[in-house]
Amino acid sequence: MSPLTRSAPLRLLFVAMLGLSTGRLGAQGTESVVAPPRAGVMEHAAAPRLIAAPLEGQIHLDGRLDEPGWATATPASLATQRDPAEGQPPTEATEIRVLVGQHALYIGARMLDEEASRIVRRLGRRDDEPNSDRLTIRIDSRHDHLTAFVFDVYPAGNKGDASAGSDGSEDSSWDPVWDVATHIDAAGWTAELRIPLSQLRYDRAADEWGIQVVRFIQRKQEQDVLSYIPKTESGDVNRYAHLDGMKNLPAPRRRELMPYLSGRAEYTPTAKGHPFRDGSDYFGSAGADLRVGLTSDLTLDATINPDFGQVEVDPAVVNLTAFETSFPEKRPFFVEGSDLFSFGQLRSFNNFGTPATFFSRRIGRQPQGGITDPNATFADAPAQTTIAAAAKVTGKTRSGWSIAVLDAVTPREQGRFVTGGGSPVLHQTIEPFTNYAAARIRREFNQGNTALGVLVTSVNRSLSDSVLQGVLRSDAYLGGVDLNHSWGQRNWGVDASYASSRIEGSPGAILRAQRSSARYYQRPDSRHLAVDSSRSSLSGHAAQLALTKLGGGHWGGNIALQEKSPGYETNDIGFAQTVGRRGFATDIHYYQPTPGKLLRDWTLGLQTGNDWNFDGDHTTSYIGTIQNFRLHNFWSLNTDVFYNFPSYDDQITRGGPLMHLPVRGSAEASLQTSNRGILTLGVNAGYAWNSAGGYGKSLGLSASLRPSPNVRFRFEPSYVRSHRLTQFVRGVDDSTAVATFGRRSVFAVLDQNELVLDTRLEWTFSPKMSLQLFVQPLISAGNYRDYKEFRTPGTFDFDVYGRDRGTIQQDPTSHDFTVDPDGAGPAASFTFPEQNFNFRSLLANMVFRWEYRPGSTLFLVWQQARAGQAAVGDFSFRRDFGAIFDNPATNVLGVKLSYWLGV
Repeated sequence: MSPLTRSAPLRLLFVAMLGLSTGRLGAQGTESVVAPPRAGVMEHAAAPRLIAAPLEGQIHLDGRLDEPGWATATPASLATQRDPAEGQPPTEATEIRVLVGQHALYIGARMLDEEASRIVRRLGRRDDEPNSDRLTIRIDSRHDHLTAFVFDVYPAGNKGDASAGSDGSEDSSWDPVWDVATHIDAAGWTAELRIPLSQLRYDRAADEWGIQVVRFIQRKQEQDVLSYIPKTESGDVNRYAHLDGMKNLPAPRRRELMPYLSGRAEYTPTAKGHPFRDGSDYFGSAGADLRVGLTSDLTLDATINPDFGQVEVDPAVVNLTAFETSFPEKRPFFVEGSDLFSFGQLRSFNNFGTPATFFSRRIGRQPQGGITDPNATFADAPAQTTIAAAAKVTGKTRSGWSIAVLDAVTPREQGRFVTGGGSPVLHQTIEPFTNYAAARIRREFNQGNTALGVLVTSVNRSLSDSVLQGVLRSDAYLGGVDLNHSWGQRNWGVDASYASSRIEGSPGAILRAQRSSARYYQRPDSRHLAVDSSRSSLSGHAAQLALTKLGGGHWGGNIALQEKSPGYETNDIGFAQTVGRRGFATDIHYYQPTPGKLLRDWTLGLQTGNDWNFDGDHTTSYIGTIQNFRLHNFWSLNTDVFYNFPSYDDQITRGGPLMHLPVRGSAEASLQTSNRGILTLGVNAGYAWNSAGGYGKSLGLSASLRPSPNVRFRFEPSYVRSHRLTQFVRGVDDSTAVATFGRRSVFAVLDQNELVLDTRLEWTFSPKMSLQLFVQPLISAGNYRDYKEFRTPGTFDFDVYGRDRGTIQQDPTSHDFTVDPDGAGPAASFTFPEQNFNFRSLLANMVFRWEYRPGSTLFLVWQQARAGQAAVGDFSFRRDFGAIFDNPATNVLGVKLSYWLGV
């Protein structure tokens, strides 16, 4: 089903709904063997069956399938296209053979091609999709019809791997140790895979596994499959073919150790006389990762003093909101298996999003404290909190239990500083000793149609520092239960979850939580919320329920109901921006996968969303359409148009009174060419407006060029121009501002222009050696004018200083603004600094990666960062781009060597 996704008093309905339930031939003309359905397993049609032959002799991986052992295996053929001519026989023949030995599974594949010279054989790094011909092997080794291990092979010899869920979604963070060899000849191409049994999870008592084989012919955009699932039907792992001959396998000994050594040199601009940095600083570290198979299903992963220097840097952003920016997790230890910790996932096409209950980037985050001594002249503090050790136990049993438990410890971090003449060196704690823990257990039953799960998380901080006691919570806990249920051959689904949170700490820390941008308990016109400065804890809950038609025809859609109470808090080990909402979102769409005269396939959808805060104020109300089209030349066109009805905003004044928002609308469109050639182009454009005169325009381009099979260059510039009528400047407490409850909310009109030039170069020397370069220049200019005051709560009315009320003057020396809002003189005046800005930055990141032996890797890393700003306000590409290089550069050179030891 083509997805349409737009992330948009529940408890009685939630509880009531918890009760829902239901119940072409190979080169030699050989054919796949078909067997009847297994008893007790839901089958849609007779599933193909492969037979794994016992390994005889040795297999030398050279991609030629010329060893005698391959002749003992019964070949199977891919019989059906899924794309572009769904349900038709493949245009090229594909033959698969399987051998099983005491230590490894061997898969041999022969992909015939009548135009072998046109096979697309592009190189790419591991897990990178190089827009090449591809063979994918998906193995359900547990044969639970719920999960699978995925192995991708490309004609040039590069590879990828992932773990897959019951819906077919893949997590590419799983990186097992396996090998493959390929060969291209006049008749097509061949692949030999060796997958150690130690890298798989299986039940020794089972006599068969599940398997799916997919071949992709890039120049034809053709996808051929072993087990065919129509596009209009749901299901994935539960409809694989069967792989016989897998009984009496040995118990794998899964013990892996990967020690590492790393070194880093930092060359930074440093002030003269700095006692802690001289501009050339050098660091070294050592650590290790350990993996042990506790049982045939459960694995222990542990890391001591991990180093993630090879991870690409986060892009630069300019954030003018009150909300934290979220970046995805990239660190391998936390990324691998992260899907097992996911909680409360809705399979709906449209919903309001769920606060992340487990966000691993909180572990090892930037220290949350800082040097607070006003007399400090020089200071030094770590950029990230050290992770002393972390361990997790993950796995999934044949009986349907998923288990994921993680614990991580970060030690106390201290910053150093000096005052006055430079001695003595003083220390201040900037991050306390902290323990992070998360445990997730999920049980799938009813032939995989029903899943019930539990999640518990905790954060415990040792807060001996009085400053941090008033800032950080000492303890944070969350517990939740979620349910996913499917019926009608998994074409219908209901998803539900309920979670409860509690944070504890000093009154000062809990007061900060109450006043945070997620909830603003201090809002003076709230009828439901009130600040309690004596509180030492805060609790809340989140509940959601969604009914979704996932497949089974052309029509699909959902209704999703969600509630997040004002006290719900997940940010100690999760991520949330807004709570205190009740809402529902809907989607209905029609999907046509059958090619017509004009289009290859298309989707049309209608979505709505409405939510309210706990005072009953209507904070969101929208209706919109989404259209997705794919042309016969494999170009794609996607559009959406949304209309937002008048609503209220309880966050825009940042703790002040409610504001009424005018009618708003938006339209977006994107067009992308086919990726079959050496050049792929894309363009996307958007326009947003409101009835008061505000607007935003965006334009993005993308170009992916492959001048040779092993080089890819990507250039993705984007430009945004906005005319914002309500850019918040500051709040001013003033008892004379009676109309706005003793607080003035100061805004401005902001004209902002932002240009980002994302550039990537990927040079793959061989399947095991690559070089990646990422460069991001960013220019953002903001011009503030018409400083004004919010006049009346519940409206969209403002008084511009110096025109509608009072006076405003700018100091010619300091450039600070002084406002006398009522002409009452200096006693009632307030001051704020110049707001105009021109932010210019450059980030560069280069990583050389060499897997010099299976599982063992050498990384060489270079990073450069430049950033600076000026209070100009207007946008000039020539001036601002040139000014980037006027800023001093920070350069980091790093090396990391790891060595994999497997037993």
